[in-house]
Amino acid sequence: MFVFLADERNRIEIPNRRNGKTGTMARGFFVWNSEVGASTIGGGFFLFDYVCCNRIVWGAQDFTEVRLRHTSGAPDRWLEEIEPVLIEYAEASAKPVLETIANARSKRLDDVDKFLAQRFGKKMAADVKAAHDADEGHPIETLWDATNALTAYARLLPYQDRRVDLEREAGKLLQLAT
Repeated sequence: MFVFLADERNRIEIPNRRNGKTGTMARGFFVWNSEVGASTIGGGFFLFDYVCCNRIVWGAQDFTEVRLRHTSGAPDRWLEEIEPVLIEYAEASAKPVLETIANARSKRLDDVDKFLAQRFGKKMAADVKAAHDADEGHPIETLWDATNALTAYARLLPYQDRRVDLEREAGKLLQLAT
């Protein structure tokens, strides 16, 4: 089972989202469970720009994941561990998100090439920079730019699993802003 739910009616307004223009992000989450109990049951919580009809989530950021190993107590653990996270996420203020974005925008990267190469390798760093420049029209200067660059690069990849992996890495970059 795989479920994706989103709250696109209560979008979070982000000043200077792209190219100096205000934009919005929605809250969304995935819930999954293995049919035969061979995998995990879990949830992934994130912000995103939009989702298209073939269920590709674009611009996912701030990804947080909770996984539970399948055991006889997994349903009870779901109620104890994941349900409270889901309720808190749904009712949370947008203020921490906006503060994280503001912090990421103010955190300048002294050596963008080194920052990206250390995390993703030199080849991918060049591709990430090119994707950002094509998407945003300016070079990477801040941690926010690097986060957007990684999600821009992820959108170019043909396989969803690899895109999701990179968008998780983009979420981890935002953790550096706190």
